[in-house]
Amino acid sequence: MAAQAGLTVSEPENDYGIDMSLRAITLREGQHRDVGPQLDLQLKSTTGAIVGTTSLTYDLPVLNYDDLREHDEKSARILIVLVMPEDEANWLAQSPEELALRHCAWWLSLKGSPPTTATTTVRVSIPLTNVFSVAAVQAIVERLRERKDP
Repeated sequence: MAAQAGLTVSEPENDYGIDMSLRAITLREGQHRDVGPQLDLQLKSTTGAIVGTTSLTYDLPVLNYDDLREHDEKSARILIVLVMPEDEANWLAQSPEELALRHCAWWLSLKGSPPTTATTTVRVSIPLTNVFSVAAVQAIVERLRERKDP
């Protein structure tokens, strides 16, 4: 997805709350150049999220919640939750024609969210309109280029 969106992917050597970073790449004078900005991702997968009619709810560990709500001038941070079928046999399908990952992933920015008094998890609500897709990540990066929030 990142490559199709024109982004490069990097993974930190150690997991200190960020699982992956995306950066914008452009072609300038025949050479690929890193033009930023950087988007940091916290990745979660679950069979236990509750998918409603307008949003999904997910219980995010407090540590991750605090990592994602803190403001960072150098990069934006978002949560991505991949909701998978309960039956592990249905998580993906593979054939010579396709590789299909089931169900869907959604994203959420927690920047500026209030501190929590919870000790284990914080229930977050993600609008179903926030599907994590090529178009979505391109739009997020464009907003970051304009110095706006994701």
